Amino acid sequence: MSKKKWMSSLLAAALAFTTVFSAGSVVKADETQESTGKIVVYVAAEGTDAEGHTVDIGKTAVQVDAGTKGDVVAAKAFQAAGLGESDYSIVDAYGYGSNIEKIGAIANPSDWQKGYWSFCVNGTYASTSLGNTVMNNNDKISFIFAYGDDAAKCEASAYSDDASKNPDSTKAAELLENAKIQQDIVAEATYNSVLGGGETVYGIENPNALYVAFSLIRAGYTAANDYYEQMYAKVAEQLKELKENGSITVNGETMNLDTIGATAYTSANPELNRAKVVLFVTAMGKDASDINGYNLIDEMAQKKVYENSLTAYMLDCTMLLALDCGNYELPSGDAYITRSQLVNSVAASMESMIESAISWSSIDMAAMPIQCLYPYVQSDNLAAKEAGSTLDTDAVKKAVQAGKEYLENTQNNDGTWSGYAGEKNNVWTLAQIMTAMGQLRINPCSEEDGSDFIKNGVTVLDDAAEFFDMENKTLDTEKVPNMPEQLLRGLNAVIRVMEGQNSLYDVEKQSAPTVTPSQTPSASPAAPTQTPSVSPSAPAKTTTPAATTAAPVKKVKKVTAAKTKVTVKKGKKTTIKWNVTTAKNAAIKKLVKVTVDKKAVKVVKTSVKKKKATVTQVTTTVKGLKKGSAVVTLKVDGKKSKVKVTVK
Repeated sequence: MSKKKWMSSLLAAALAFTTVFSAGSVVKADETQESTGKIVVYVAAEGTDAEGHTVDIGKTAVQVDAGTKGDVVAAKAFQAAGLGESDYSIVDAYGYGSNIEKIGAIANPSDWQKGYWSFCVNGTYASTSLGNTVMNNNDKISFIFAYGDDAAKCEASAYSDDASKNPDSTKAAELLENAKIQQDIVAEATYNSVLGGGETVYGIENPNALYVAFSLIRAGYTAANDYYEQMYAKVAEQLKELKENGSITVNGETMNLDTIGATAYTSANPELNRAKVVLFVTAMGKDASDINGYNLIDEMAQKKVYENSLTAYMLDCTMLLALDCGNYELPSGDAYITRSQLVNSVAASMESMIESAISWSSIDMAAMPIQCLYPYVQSDNLAAKEAGSTLDTDAVKKAVQAGKEYLENTQNNDGTWSGYAGEKNNVWTLAQIMTAMGQLRINPCSEEDGSDFIKNGVTVLDDAAEFFDMENKTLDTEKVPNMPEQLLRGLNAVIRVMEGQNSLYDVEKQSAPTVTPSQTPSASPAAPTQTPSVSPSAPAKTTTPAATTAAPVKKVKKVTAAKTKVTVKKGKKTTIKWNVTTAKNAAIKKLVKVTVDKKAVKVVKTSVKKKKATVTQVTTTVKGLKKGSAVVTLKVDGKKSKVKVTVK
């Protein structure tokens, strides 16, 4: 393995296991930091002078304070690109404000007819000097040495993107079919190399293995169904033992969920241990709040458990993924953390995560936190789950938008992303970006929703294809030496968008898959010996993906509850009303599905009535059975809305 690839692998492992190294101190979910008004600006420089000297500085992202001027941004970008202070010069030569005098080996000649450094922003010449131009978020600066063929050029090649090359429906269908085959290949490789082909039945003593099994289940890898059942049986028995004795014994070692993973050099992560167990059992169609009387959800919500895990990387986001995967209701009270606190904490961390992504050349760090935020862009989604929600919806929207734009803007013009030491198309970075796209519900083969994840016709599915030998139906283990489960989750996340399925982490306690994979590879790659490791991935969706020939046309645009909270007396009935926004005159009666997550109420009747050409009202009558609460969900054509019903 090359040194560069080895270092990239090391960084990926660090992201999976280490503490938060980008912040100076640990921040609790109930002590979130306020935004400091940071912006991200991109800088590129290129040109060739009369003597043949060449400058080619690719797109370089820098994060600065809002209100920062171009000369400060440029200097920071040049330094990030590896130039020393003597390698560039920014001066005020004529009293009109500072401009570029020199970049690399090219300085402005005394005869301007032999060229000069031009300063352009977003594809046009700037109207003010570099030192007088206040930069805006996502501005793209181009420094072009205006000479010869580049005399009239206003945009660096690093920003080029020909949208006419975007995949048409035929190409999108081809990419989807190949992605499904690749998903099966990497699933087989993951099962054999990470889980040892089922030779060892793992339980809660190895939460990472359970998370790998979650990934396989969600990807529809049914060849190991019996193995999953054995794992679940072991987990259920271990949780029963924990309930009765407070500990389990594995290979003569006594442990519990608070101590698993502790070594002489690292502390245990009690919260992440529980989260990965929750993800697995939920994917198996089980209720994590009651496995042989053991309530994992109650434990996850306890502040004492949370505070014993504060050094865990991506703690809050991973907790949200686990809690939301089955739409679990958290207990309330001073002893418990709330969803609002977790969501607000993740949203508030976005600026620092982007800063770390830039300084560490690790775009993963911006891709991961947005994965868990999308369900909370709309405040009523949390209101249905949590009484007295303190969610900062505006902060969530801003964080999701910032993360999404950073991922879009850092994509190279060849469709890849750059990482450590300039390496392009690192498999683990790509995996996290694809997972984020899936959670954001972004179709990788379309930009009709306003997204920008295709550059000059190259998609993330094209990037992923680099890691497979499609002729022999194998995974390239030189390029994917370990942690193939991350690539599996990334592929599965975007495939789900294209096929109109629930997102990767939207399990809703469905049963384990029974669909046979589209193709099972005949050969599997050599198995790495490394213990399985997992970096958290997590939910989102900026807009509904545009339909391609590979996905059904959606009739429903939006489902909105008239009230997100309803109260009813025990034994009495009440009504819940939803307004369903549809395509004009669309008939949805056969698509309507109402579910209840608990037995505090039951659905008595549901009626569907067209109100307007584009609005249909769904009215559901429910009856209170016993004191408590339940969440009633209306799902129509992939869209859904939730109402919390309290029985008194």
